[in-house]
Amino acid sequence: MTTKLEKFIKSRGIKPAHLARESGYSRQHLLRIRMGRMEPGRRCVAAIVAACRRLSGEAVRATELFDLEGEGLRHHRKE
Repeated sequence: MTTKLEKFIKSRGIKPAHLARESGYSRQHLLRIRMGRMEPGRRCVAAIVAACRRLSGEAVRATELFDLEGEGLRHHRKE
């Protein structure tokens, strides 16, 4: 499964290490989110959106990076 976040960073040529540095989250944590193995919390979503804005120079919205409708945005792993 390719997530919206993964598609976005690949299409903009954003390196995962740069996203990690800009967002303040580890590459490992972001990898779980990018691969759809973990749902980010609200604070994490906000940090990733802000990082993507800075790195891409675009006015990115959370809905462009995450499927937010009907989701509780809690830290849990998908089975």
